[in-house]
Formats: sequence, C-alpha cells, structure tokens
Amino acid sequence: MQYFVPSWYRQDGWSENERLWYRSKDVTEFDDTVKQVQLFFRRHVAPFQIVLLGYAPNFRHFLHRQGVYHAPWWSCFDAIQAVRSRAMRPFSFRDLAWPKGVEFLYTPFAVVAMLAGEKYAQVEFAEDGNLFRVDLFRDDTLVGRNLYDDRGFVSCQVDFQDGVPVRRRLFDEDGTWRLAESLSDGHVVVNPKVAWYLHVGVEGTRRVPYRRERYESVDDVIEEVLEDYLADAAPDDVFTVAMHPRHSAVLSRALRGRTTVLSFFDRRMGDGLTEAGRALLASCSCVVADKEATASRVRAQAGAIAAPIRVISPYETRVEVGDSLHLRVQNVLVAVDALDDVLFDAVAVCLAEYVAEKNGLARVCLFTRSSRYDVAADLLSRVRATLGRAGLDPAMAEPSEGRSENELPEGEDGTHPPCVFSVRQCVDELHVSRTMREQRVVVDLSPRPDQFLQISAMSMGVPQVTAHSTEYVVDGRNGRVLHDVRELADAVDFYLGSMEHFNEAQIASYEIGGKFSAQELVRAWKEVIGIGGHQGAPARD
Repeated sequence: MQYFVPSWYRQDGWSENERLWYRSKDVTEFDDTVKQVQLFFRRHVAPFQIVLLGYAPNFRHFLHRQGVYHAPWWSCFDAIQAVRSRAMRPFSFRDLAWPKGVEFLYTPFAVVAMLAGEKYAQVEFAEDGNLFRVDLFRDDTLVGRNLYDDRGFVSCQVDFQDGVPVRRRLFDEDGTWRLAESLSDGHVVVNPKVAWYLHVGVEGTRRVPYRRERYESVDDVIEEVLEDYLADAAPDDVFTVAMHPRHSAVLSRALRGRTTVLSFFDRRMGDGLTEAGRALLASCSCVVADKEATASRVRAQAGAIAAPIRVISPYETRVEVGDSLHLRVQNVLVAVDALDDVLFDAVAVCLAEYVAEKNGLARVCLFTRSSRYDVAADLLSRVRATLGRAGLDPAMAEPSEGRSENELPEGEDGTHPPCVFSVRQCVDELHVSRTMREQRVVVDLSPRPDQFLQISAMSMGVPQVTAHSTEYVVDGRNGRVLHDVRELADAVDFYLGSMEHFNEAQIASYEIGGKFSAQELVRAWKEVIGIGGHQGAPARD
C-alpha cells in the first residue's frame, strides 16, 4: 500500500486553506501531492490512501476540485471527532436553530441575521456555495464562530473575547464537544464524557481511550491518533510525505522504522530544513524533488545523505494546440514576479522598442502569480514610468479599460499608439493553462523559472526564452537561453518573425515533453516505491 501524507495546511496551524467564496485565492491549491494523487488515481499505479493530518471539514470539496473525489483517504480529525460519515450532505443555513423573530438580510456577499434590530449573525459561504461558517455577534462585537462540515453538522466552535479568539472546541456529528483547545497557550483538554477517538481498521471500528486528559498541544493528540492508525500498516507499506515543517516533528517519530519517501516541492522549500526535518531526512528511504534546481537545494541544505535523490516532475505534459496562430496580434508572455528592478526595466524597454520599431502586431503580457487586487495597476504604472525615462511613449502601457468603447481600434486614428502591455494574473494552474493558449512566445528570465509555466509552454508547443538552462528548455531547439538581456528582442523576433522557426520549436517541444508524459511519470514512481513489476489495482473506496 502506498500512503500519501500531504501538507495542505494554512500558514498558522493544522487547518485547511478553504476560503470565503468572494475572497480571491492568494496561493494555488496545486502542489506535488495533488499531482501524485491524481497520477496514482487516474493511472491505477498502485493501491494508495491519503493520510490527512490537518483539520479539514471541507475536504470533500477540495477533492472534487482536484478531480479525485473518490480517492481513498483517512482523516486524523475524523478519528478525533468520531465522524463516521463519508459523503457530503447539502444543507441550508435555514436548517439551523435560529432564535424566534430573527430576520435575514441578503447582501451580495453574505446573509446577515438581524434580531430586534441588531446584527445577530453573519452567514458565510465557501467557493462551491456550501455553508462555510456563521459568525455570531453581541453589541456589534464578534463573540463566536461556528465552522460547518460539508457532511452536514457544526464541526468547530471558536469563542472570542474582545474580538480575539480564545478557545476552539471540536464537535462530533451529534453535537457533543470532543476536544477544547486554548488558543492562548495551545493546551488541549479532552471531554471526560467521551474520552476516546475512533479507530477504523481492517477489522472494523472500535473506540480507543485517550492516554491523557490534558495535552500540551494538538500536535501531541495528532501523534497519538496517528500512531494508533499506523498499527494496521504492513511492514512493506510506503509513506510518501510532502516535506513541510508543520508535520516534520510528528512524522519523524511516528514513521520511525518505516519506508519513507520525502517529496520536496520548490514553493515549500522556505528558508531551509528544521531539526525535525533533518531527522526525517536522515531516516528516509528516498528523496523525490520536483525539478533539478530543487534537488540541488536539498543537497546543499542536507549535506551528505544516504538516501538517493530522484527528480520526478509533478506535472505531466500533453500534446495540445493553442489558439495563438488564430489571433490578430502576437502575444509574448513575460514572467515578472522574480525580476529585480533593473532587469524589469530592461525587459520592458527592450520589448517596447521592438514593438515600436519592428513588429507592431506584438503584445506583451506581464505574467504574475500575485493575487493582490492592485497588482495589475502597479505593474503597468512601473512600465509607464520606465518607458517615460527611456524616451518612449508611456501610453503603450495604459490600462485597456481606460479607453472608450466608441474609440477607433488601437492606433487606427493616429492619435495614440496601441496598448502594448497588459497583465495576466494567474494564481492557480488552471488560469495558467488558459492564458498559455493565446501566447506565441514565453519569456522567463527569472533565476528559478516557473516550473508549471514551462511545462504548459512545452505542452502547447510554445517557444521559450530563458536566462538559465532547465530540463524543460533546450537551447536552439524549443527555445533560447540568453546571456544578455539585450539579446531579448532578437530572440523573440526569431519566433514571431518566422513560422518556420516557430514550427520547429513546436515540434521540439512535443519531443522533449515526451520525457514528462504520464507514462514516464508512472514508470519513475514505480521505480521509487519498488513496485516495478506490480500491476496497480484501481484505487476506489
């Protein structure tokens, strides 16, 4: 059996990252574990199970968004809360026990419950329209917050004092509180009336008494419940762990003596390894990195380790055809998040001069992963300032929405140049893929190029211009590796000015992408977990 231990946590604790529907995502949900689960589930690589250590009352919605709703899983907090239900159960906020005389006001974002002319509660919804939480007020001050499980019951209640959270209680499906956690010092108290958690194993379910009445932190509770769950695991089972400081200490003890594969993902590397992370690394059987650059960072931080390091891309390539050849303009996507000010200015001036002097059909799309609402305006403002200092027309970076719909098309009236620069905000991979369909060339001069951006360009057959060699760009075949930013205009024109060069790069992209196909990733994972000759059984509940 293959077990995946993900790191789907908020930055501040063992909780899911579910958001209110009207709050834009600040980070993508996609990571290495998501892709690994998708690969094992869809390709039937081997029997597997997700081991979820964090509190996630909306976990089924998360699985549905990733296209793996029926993937098998075990939840530590389900065991703690003695939850037996597996499927979602839609329910309305009107099903809750409201006081007599309450009135509901429907706003564009939430539902506000009014009682005797005062705000009593505010009902919030998640991305899929499901009931997410209810905030309770007294004298217009937040005093409580109820979080709802997508299986139809109140899962958690947070108490506030002077607007500050002070206590969190977890409930079972019958409304009985199971654990109470102090949010000031982190200690946890077990309800003496139900001082047990639920063990679901191969021989059925049973109640397991807690070893203590009081724990110093919720980490201790998670470790105890996890160790009980692992008692049913076979000696040859493999645990693939997403490397994360949140659970490193717990897993370094709970998985001692077991076959462990550590999965390193670039966006989770942070500032380096913790002591618990080093202990986990010292005892693991294999390390999997998402790309060569990540593997190099692991070697630099860990020093000499006995475990082999394998590079397996979490993203698979597909042969796809975009829409860029059918557009009137030629879009050049430029990744800007990791560019310093000097390089940003140089790229903007170089491409603006190229459009003004040589190719009036070219357009520059500034690519950013930032979710800030003002990032587009900020980037365009920086470009306008840069163009002004270089003696170029700042109007080339005017926001397109500033033009009247009755104006003539760009540049045809002779009074202003076309809008050359625009911004593409792509927080998650779905938006990256959609944006990529309209691009003719991708430019990423970052010190560590965006991996999914390069994989997407390869899948679409889009030529790439980079400043550093990677496994996804071969200089002279599917792109160009620059040594000086002054070469950028010529590199871009090489592909925009010749369909022959574009087609050659497209064919080369598909050929190179074959190394990252689903079949190749399956082969690599079978080698890692030692099941090279095993025919994986379908993974189902």
